Amino acid sequence: MNHRKIFLAVSLVWTAIVALVLIGLLGVWRDRLPDPIATHWGFNGVADGSSAASVFPLIMLPGWLVLAGLAVAAGTLGKRRAHRAGSAAGLAAMAFFLAGITASTLLANLDHTTWQDVRLPGWHVPAVLVAAVVAGGLGWLLGNRGPDEPGAEHDAAGELALEPGQRAVWISSVTSPVLAVVGVVSLAVGLGTLALELWPVALPALLVGIVVSALSTVRIRVDERGVSAAFGPQRFPVRRIGLKQISSAGVARHRALEVGGWGYRVRPATTAIMLRSGECLVLRLTSGRDFVISVDKPERGAELINGLLSERSAM
Repeated sequence: MNHRKIFLAVSLVWTAIVALVLIGLLGVWRDRLPDPIATHWGFNGVADGSSAASVFPLIMLPGWLVLAGLAVAAGTLGKRRAHRAGSAAGLAAMAFFLAGITASTLLANLDHTTWQDVRLPGWHVPAVLVAAVVAGGLGWLLGNRGPDEPGAEHDAAGELALEPGQRAVWISSVTSPVLAVVGVVSLAVGLGTLALELWPVALPALLVGIVVSALSTVRIRVDERGVSAAFGPQRFPVRRIGLKQISSAGVARHRALEVGGWGYRVRPATTAIMLRSGECLVLRLTSGRDFVISVDKPERGAELINGLLSERSAM
């Protein structure tokens, strides 16, 4: 069973169904709508913008087709089940959001003679957002099925042989030169402008300098509980990944731009703590996602994790 082909077929059918819904809603209620219809509201729910009723679907439909096309391509071309899951979540969330906005707009306009009389109930927007989030979660669960395709594996690491009852710990750290420079420059600007009593410049610069400096280093610890990543000399905040959440560990070389840049990055198939390009510890999670951490000498960390996983599975 080729899950990528199944994903492609289902997502194309889903794209067509949602497109028909976006167009069909107007056809169902066309005789009960003013022309033009209200399409924009202020914070008080009073309409302050309009468009021709026949043009409204043409505003939503191209956006859906473009976004759906990108999601389908990402899920089909990606070799990981996490790619399919992320794309399925996006397709579901975008569909419910756009269809919800369309339905909300048309329902608010029903049986009004002019668009200026239309009021948007305050619960419409929160309801659409909640529906989109729930649909995205369901889309992830439905898409997160099947194995990864061949070639999606990271570089395998060996296992550290542990004696029964032996306790082992691996600790490593890394500093981002980019974030360190940004932090120092921001602090210097903040202190300099503070001396000149330029408060509107000094306070934001000091805040940026303190936050960036605090997050410019990360300390990774691997033990029998799992993996923890503690930021800065203050060792806070901490990101913890339990051993039961990890299926395997390996190493790979990544550039920062490959995972979205420096810092803490979340992408459809990958979460990364990327403070510099180069060798990274790669955790394959049981959810199908990868957790990538740029750290020095990650091989020993990966070997210890795999050894702990083997020990856990043998219990």
